[in-house]
Amino acid sequence: MISKEKKEQIIKELLEQVKEAKAVFFVNFLGLKVSEMNGLRQELKKDNAQARVVKKNLAKIVFSQEDYVKEITGDKASSLMVNFAFEDPINTAKALWSFSRKNNKFQILGGITEGAFLNAEKVITLAQIPSKDILLGRLVGSISSPIQRLLYTLNGNIQKLVVVLGGVKATK
Repeated sequence: MISKEKKEQIIKELLEQVKEAKAVFFVNFLGLKVSEMNGLRQELKKDNAQARVVKKNLAKIVFSQEDYVKEITGDKASSLMVNFAFEDPINTAKALWSFSRKNNKFQILGGITEGAFLNAEKVITLAQIPSKDILLGRLVGSISSPIQRLLYTLNGNIQKLVVVLGGVKATK
């Protein structure tokens, strides 16, 4: 059993991490092996995210001001994993979603981003958003497409003019 001082310290640390994080995701991990969890933690660390196992009672205290406490703590399990995304919430959501597809026992419960609660479906939708590089590439393609079409049209007219002038020259 954890002492009261230790619980207070954990709550204080969690509150600090919640303030620092751009997003927080909640998952149920009941039945997973420690080695599998360590693999996920390493994956999250690459994206500057952190996974932390927390007793549900402590999570209730930390998130007590919010209306969605019941949604993340309603299961019978006594612990849940809280994942903090300190940089890009989408990459963290992708890592969690990818891991949940490989492990049926790993269940995404929801998350918080920009002060709003996301249910599991919304977190999965967030995870399915293409990466920033792909989106920027699509944007550049969308912007350059009309310009390229105009260029091809103008070049086509110039080429036709050259062919006509060449035909006139050949006849003279």
